[in-house]
Amino acid sequence: MALSVLCAAVFLGHITRPRRRPRSTPMGYYHSTYFAYGLHIPLDAHPWTETDRIDTALATVKDQCPEVGHLTAGDYDRDRLFLVTKSDEIALGKYGRVMPSTPEQRADWDRQLRTAVDHLGYGHLRDLAEPTWLCIPDLS
Repeated sequence: MALSVLCAAVFLGHITRPRRRPRSTPMGYYHSTYFAYGLHIPLDAHPWTETDRIDTALATVKDQCPEVGHLTAGDYDRDRLFLVTKSDEIALGKYGRVMPSTPEQRADWDRQLRTAVDHLGYGHLRDLAEPTWLCIPDLS
């Protein structure tokens, strides 16, 4: 009986919790998804260990692969590294479409990605796949 009365009181708004001061930065998870043209770089280390090196190295070949960047995304603290040319974020609860591209544009992106892979020293990775359109979920 007491539990029923308590539940009814909470439901009807008669019992409220004391208000807490709001945090300056609320804690929680951020969900997103990316549509990107590129390839996954299979690393044994956490991708964040590579991002500064990638930024520096890509700056030296910007004339050869101007559209190549990197994206780290994945399952909370198990992010993965991707080299991408085109990337669009799709927010939770939204939908998106893959950007139309021509065969010539994809061939140019493939060339740029191969140049970046070679310059960054990832060409030896045996699990390296060919560039393609990717759907990459992210939880952070």
